Parts: sequence; C-alpha cells; structure tokens
Amino acid sequence: MKTWEQRKLYQIATINPKSVVSPHFLYVDLESVSQNRVTQYRAVTKDNAPSRAQRLAKKGDIFFQNVRPYQKNNLLFLTNKNNVVFSTGYTQIRAKQDIRYLFYTLQTTPFVNRILALSTGTSYPAISSSKLANASLLVPIIDEQSKVGLTIFKIDSLIAANEYNLKNVLNIRGRFNLHLLM
Repeated sequence: MKTWEQRKLYQIATINPKSVVSPHFLYVDLESVSQNRVTQYRAVTKDNAPSRAQRLAKKGDIFFQNVRPYQKNNLLFLTNKNNVVFSTGYTQIRAKQDIRYLFYTLQTTPFVNRILALSTGTSYPAISSSKLANASLLVPIIDEQSKVGLTIFKIDSLIAANEYNLKNVLNIRGRFNLHLLM
C-alpha cells in the first residue's frame, strides 16, 4: 500500500453487518444522537419496536446518518452497552482498520459534500447505504491512521472536558449571582 490511497468505503469497512436482534433492547433513533453522543436510549421489545430497529451495535461501530448528512449527527459507538439497536436511518460501519481515523474522515466537510452530491431529495437529502459504501476516501497506511485518529480523538476529548468545565463554572456562577440577588 502506498502512503495514501483512494479507497471505497466498503473496501475498508463492513457495511451494515448482519446480526440477530434480541427480544428486548435499547433503541436509538435519528433524534437520539447529537454531537457524537447518544442523548436517549429507549427500552423496547422486538414486538413494539419500529421496523427500522435493525442495526445491533458493537463497540467500535460507526453510525452514519443517512438523512440530512450535513448535520453530521454520526456516532462512534464506544460504550460497553449491550443490546443497543440503531435505526436503519443510519448506515452501520464496522472498520477493518483504525476506527477513529475513519470516523473523523467521515465527519470532514469535503467527504460530507461528496455524500450530499450523491444524495437524493432537497428538503431531506438522503443517501442509501449502498451509495455510501461506494464513496471514495483517502486512506493512509495503518500507522498514520492510528496517529491521526488518536490525535484528533485527544483534541476532541480535551474540548469536551473544557466545555463540561465551562458549563459547570457558569452553573455555579449563575447560582452564586442568584443567591446575591435574594
């Protein structure tokens, strides 16, 4: 492999791996993901689950939002939760190489713009899993993937920690100011 190669997504990842969904699970729909976090899990049974509940998550899976991909409400599933099932509104991507590198590449504006060009619809542009699987991206050798992925992950973690600390400071300050007014 050269230093960087143009590859199709399906060449470096398994797309929508087949799985068996248990009778009881936690369901994640499109509205339940924001800023690479699941905001809500809904406990459901197979009998009362939406027909779109089909993507059984495994730690390390990437969930790419097929509808309105410009929102970048994608998820790198890094929790140890079992029996989590995602809507088919996501393409499930199981990387064969570095998961963090692939996730951040799928989040880049140039990649998302290419996906939008392949999408159908104007108000709610959407891309099929098969079209997404055939999308091309630049991929470095595995050592570089790991370095790039880990560096961006550390920066993201640092930003998230600082946002959390800032939110706490503002909450404390707000309560302090409220107390002074009383």
